[in-house]
Amino acid sequence: MLNKIKSLVKKREVLNFANYYIFTIINAGISIFSISYLTKNIVPEDYGMIGIYTSILFFIPSLISFSANGLIAIEIVDLEFNKYLNFRNSYISFLLISFLASSIISFLFSLYFSEFGFVIIMATTIGFIQTLSSVHNTELFQFSQPTRFGLISTGTVLVGFVLTVIFISLFNLDWKSRIFALLISEFIFLIIRFYFLSSIGKSFRFSFDKEQFKIIIYYGAPLIFSVLAGWVLNQSDRYFLLNFFSLKEVGLYAAAAGIASFIVMINTNMIKVIYPLVYKKLSKREGKNFILKLTLYYSILVLIISMIFCFGLYFFGNLFLGQKYLSAMPIIYIMCIAQAFFGIYTTTGLVIDYFKMTKLKTILVVSSAILVILLSFTLIPFFGIYGPALASLLSFVFLSVLSFFISLSLFKKYQIT
Repeated sequence: MLNKIKSLVKKREVLNFANYYIFTIINAGISIFSISYLTKNIVPEDYGMIGIYTSILFFIPSLISFSANGLIAIEIVDLEFNKYLNFRNSYISFLLISFLASSIISFLFSLYFSEFGFVIIMATTIGFIQTLSSVHNTELFQFSQPTRFGLISTGTVLVGFVLTVIFISLFNLDWKSRIFALLISEFIFLIIRFYFLSSIGKSFRFSFDKEQFKIIIYYGAPLIFSVLAGWVLNQSDRYFLLNFFSLKEVGLYAAAAGIASFIVMINTNMIKVIYPLVYKKLSKREGKNFILKLTLYYSILVLIISMIFCFGLYFFGNLFLGQKYLSAMPIIYIMCIAQAFFGIYTTTGLVIDYFKMTKLKTILVVSSAILVILLSFTLIPFFGIYGPALASLLSFVFLSVLSFFISLSLFKKYQIT
């Protein structure tokens, strides 16, 4: 038994898993300190504006990339190296064109919604930088470089936090300086990624390849609706609150979502570790038992972690949140469990992604989005500001269960053993 454990620990996938999670814990710690600092230095109404910014940023990268970033991960596996480089240049060229179009649209929206003009423009700009960074991230995941990814991600979060403290505490700037800090940090590390840690920047040549653009659009078009539906699932609670309550409640939700993002980080890093292995097995038409066991074990693990995290917050949450934000604690508990179920969905959803069942995925996510809207309107009169959080939880449970059964049907359809 001991030898079996030792051999398991030495496996590359296990080492990568551990590596990613070490940096996940570090990043989560920095994020929690950032939220703690912000809740003690800005009022909930101002945090509400940051919450609006994050809700816009949620879908901007997918909008600019036409939801085709997943195609990068697939083409790395399927194409020869030189052909992949050509595809990468075409993809980045597509992003540049898309960003120009998105910038025009964002500018028009900022004129119409003048109160939120700043956050609209900044979310579009930072979203574009993150979209470019995701190209490098995908290559790091595929080539199993968790340490490099961890150092970059931690550096980005840390520099953003340090700049935030400098701007707010030393220069007495307002909440907008938090977003400026994030912009500067993302841009610095994008330059490092493209020109010092990879050949992406040096080897890039603008390529207006209509055939490649068609492939990107064909792959991503159905997913645009999925992204919008995903936005409803993950971010619409802020707008329900803005409609039924005020910007103060949006600020409480934004702070709660920030704390619950610890579970999001766990989910994100889990996917980074397993998707190259899952895709490789599926390419050989095998891995059914592996994926089923993985889903079971991860479901148990992420739910236990979420409960332990909530238990710790119950006793020590007052140390991290400002007094004006303590009423958000029950929202945090609900969001943590909801994100655990969303993590279960992303695990089973890898099978749907690999077989490029984008229309099916869109139907699945749109159905869940409709459910969250209906539940939010139904639950708010009974549970007040907790209604949208409960609606998200129930929708994510529905999403995870349905995606699991769809994956089972795909195993049968494609004869995965």
